[in-house]
Amino acid sequence: MDSDEEFENPPVWKGVPGTIILINIFKTAEFNTFTLGHEATCRLLKQYMRSASNQNIAVCVFGIEESNASLLDCKSITEIIPLAPPSLEDYKKFRDTEISSFKEAKQLIFSEVLRQCSKMFTNCKRQLSYKCIHLLTPLHVPPAETDKRLTITQVEDLVDSNIEIRLINVSPENYSPDPFFDKFYAKANKGLILDLPKPIANARDIEKIMFFESHRNLALAKLNFAIGSDVQISVALYKLIKSGQTYQKKSYLHSETNEMLTSSIKTTKVNINAENMDLDEAESEQNAVPLLKSELLYYVEYGGEKIEFTQAEKKSMDNPFGPPGLKLLGFKPKMIVCKEKWFTKPGYFLFPNENDIEGSTVAFKAMHKACAEMGVVAVCVLCPRVNAKPIHVALSPCTKPLNLDVEIGFYVIVIPFVESVRDFDVNEGNDDCFNVENKNKELMKEIITKTQFDYRADMFENPKLQSEYRAVEAKALNEDEVEPFVDTTKPIISNFKDLRVDLFEELFGPFGALSVKRSAAASCDDAKRSKIEIDQELLTNRINFNTVKEYTVAELKKILKSKDIKDLTGLRKNELVDLVYKFFKT
Repeated sequence: MDSDEEFENPPVWKGVPGTIILINIFKTAEFNTFTLGHEATCRLLKQYMRSASNQNIAVCVFGIEESNASLLDCKSITEIIPLAPPSLEDYKKFRDTEISSFKEAKQLIFSEVLRQCSKMFTNCKRQLSYKCIHLLTPLHVPPAETDKRLTITQVEDLVDSNIEIRLINVSPENYSPDPFFDKFYAKANKGLILDLPKPIANARDIEKIMFFESHRNLALAKLNFAIGSDVQISVALYKLIKSGQTYQKKSYLHSETNEMLTSSIKTTKVNINAENMDLDEAESEQNAVPLLKSELLYYVEYGGEKIEFTQAEKKSMDNPFGPPGLKLLGFKPKMIVCKEKWFTKPGYFLFPNENDIEGSTVAFKAMHKACAEMGVVAVCVLCPRVNAKPIHVALSPCTKPLNLDVEIGFYVIVIPFVESVRDFDVNEGNDDCFNVENKNKELMKEIITKTQFDYRADMFENPKLQSEYRAVEAKALNEDEVEPFVDTTKPIISNFKDLRVDLFEELFGPFGALSVKRSAAASCDDAKRSKIEIDQELLTNRINFNTVKEYTVAELKKILKSKDIKDLTGLRKNELVDLVYKFFKT
């Protein structure tokens, strides 16, 4: 199970993903297919413009009569947005498109529509690494009888060309799909017999499906997994969580010409022949010459001195661990792994790669089954790419991570090295031992039980990003008002209405806004304590010897409050000293 070519020819991903969205309007008026598809696609285009994505998106409408607006040589389909990265102009054009501008066809010709999609991918000038067609249609109306066989043939040709077809069932639930789509869906999934997609009648759900399925399912790295000295299998490393969406880097524009300003950094050296020259002549003889990389030196400060390294020495220091790979160190009980305690960076997902080393899947499944049955995790050293520092990881067996349709795999949990572990005493300076009474435990259990909910990864949106997106879009689209959004990070008040707040306050005291308020009785107690804590003998001596200024501001205020003197806020120390002499000097 060894392959010497794994590190000689590492995988290189070239190109950008391409997606075509097809919206069917043939006999779909009762289901509002175009309205739902239009809203979902507008939201999807916004998502890609927000993240400055280079994904190619095309939007077409089919099931229509011949249209002069179409740039395609097909009667039943029109192209609204060409296959290119989404732009603001394309978005406005599609946003203003209405269904009334199209005339419904007399019959549905599916094969012509799919053939045009193949041509669009072929004619795209950019290299595409991933090709996908999102077909938004209800499943109750099949193509014309004479077109069914041609449609199935066209689906097979698209799948053989590595073009994925995603069927999105835009319709209510109270109807039965046509049997034609069972065969259509099976051919689109390479012969697998799967249940047809469930009906969807919500634009947000349609947008989430298209946005989720348009991601490239590419591995971050394809590695050799060394299990012992002579056994290796091939695995692929995936990232389950993508980085938060942000706008592209902000640029500066010229205030007069509005041109984008750029900057460049050049490393040069200046040769000065200062012998037998005065200062003015030396400055005039300065010549800036480009500095070669071989002439550069690097240094690290150690003990107050600069330790110098050449470029070759620095390169050997950066990668002394060899080529990328995954090496097994041993197995430990899974109870030692604590994501919350040892969280140093987001984890990964590990899956077998049968393409590079034959038999990797069998060995991978055997290891997954053994770890799951024995309740252990595999502790490994991972180096995901060239020049990357090795990280310490634990492989935890899992099934269907984040509800993905993946049978088996390993969570790759990053665990710290000894240099990253910090020990500290959480009870330092707190010698009191607090005993929790049973009634307090029962109350907190009740609160936890009533406020539990089912967590999903797509439940919460970043409110800062969402507000920024909408502010920019309102200005870009010349909208009078900023589009509102629901802050999903705020607690739902209705979930807390049945909690026994009175009992909580009785056991633990006031909380929330009430906790900052102080009662009159407490103020009186503080005043009494202040009077008791004042050293009268010391105060008398300092007044007699005119040394009251030796008190601090806080002590002066305490002394004055013992005489019920108020409105001391904002007074300077000299003013407080004068008040002490005024009210305490006899």
